[in-house]
Amino acid sequence: MGQRYRLLALDVDGTLLDADGQLRPRTTQAVALAQQHGIRTVLCTGRRYRRALPIALELGLTSPLICNSGALMKDTTSHKTLWRADLSTEVLKKVLDVFDRFGEPSISFSDNRPEESDFLVTENPTGRILFDDYLAQNWGHAEISRDWTNRIHERPHFHVCAIGDRAEMITLETFVHEAVAGEVQTFVQKSPRYLGTMCEILRADASKWSALMQLAQRWNISADEICAIGDDMNDLPMIAGAGLGVAMGHSPDAVLAVADWITGDHHEDGVAMVIEHKLLSAH
Repeated sequence: MGQRYRLLALDVDGTLLDADGQLRPRTTQAVALAQQHGIRTVLCTGRRYRRALPIALELGLTSPLICNSGALMKDTTSHKTLWRADLSTEVLKKVLDVFDRFGEPSISFSDNRPEESDFLVTENPTGRILFDDYLAQNWGHAEISRDWTNRIHERPHFHVCAIGDRAEMITLETFVHEAVAGEVQTFVQKSPRYLGTMCEILRADASKWSALMQLAQRWNISADEICAIGDDMNDLPMIAGAGLGVAMGHSPDAVLAVADWITGDHHEDGVAMVIEHKLLSAH
C-alpha cells in the first residue's frame, strides 16, 4: 500500500474549475469520494472569500477556506476570520508609493461578510483599461474611498494588487521588492476571467502553504500526509511543500518544475485523476 494522504489542498480557478469557471461532474464526484474516505479537503484560492464560498458550499465542504492567495482564512459556517496576514502600515505605505511612481491604481481587499463589500478602490473608472475591466466585472462588491491611501491606518490591509499587462506587472513587482526587501511576497499571474495580469502583494509569511500548515497542525497532520494541487504561481509554495505536490498540465514551467506529479489539465478532470489514481488507491 502506498502513502496515505489525509489532507487534500485544492486551488480553484484553473484547477477545480475549467476555463469556463465550471465544476465538471467527474471532478465533483471525485472530491466527494475523497471526503467519504476521510481525506480532509480544503480550498486554497486566490479568490476573495465571497467568490470562493459558493464553490466550497457546492462541494459540501465545511473545512476552513483559505483565500486571497493565503492571506486570509475564514470559517465557512460562521464567516469568522481564523487568520489574516495584515501588512504593516509602514510596509503598505512604501508599496503604495511604488504604485504611485508607476501610475498604477491599487485594490485593497477587505475582510467582510459575503454580502458586504470586499475590495477598496479610489475611483471608477480609472482610465486604465485592464484595471477597469476588473472593476466592471466586480463593481457590485466594491467600495470607493478616494483618500483611503492616505488613511491606511484606519483599517487592516492584507492583500493589495495592481492590474495591467504582464510586462508592467513584472516591472512593478521588481520595484516593490527593492522598496520593501524581505517584507512582502508577490505573485504575478493572470486569471482567465480578466483581461489583465495581477501583481499581488502579501505579507512575506503569507501563502496558501503557511495557512494550510496552520490547519494541518491543528488536525495533527504532517506535511508528508498532504496532497496539494494547483496551476499557478501562488500555488507554488504548497506544491513544493506538500508530501505530494501536483501541478495541472497547463501550469507555467516554474510550477511544473517543483511538482512531484503532473496531472491532466482542467478540461481533462486533472483533479479527479489525482484523487482516483493517487489518493484513493492508498485507502
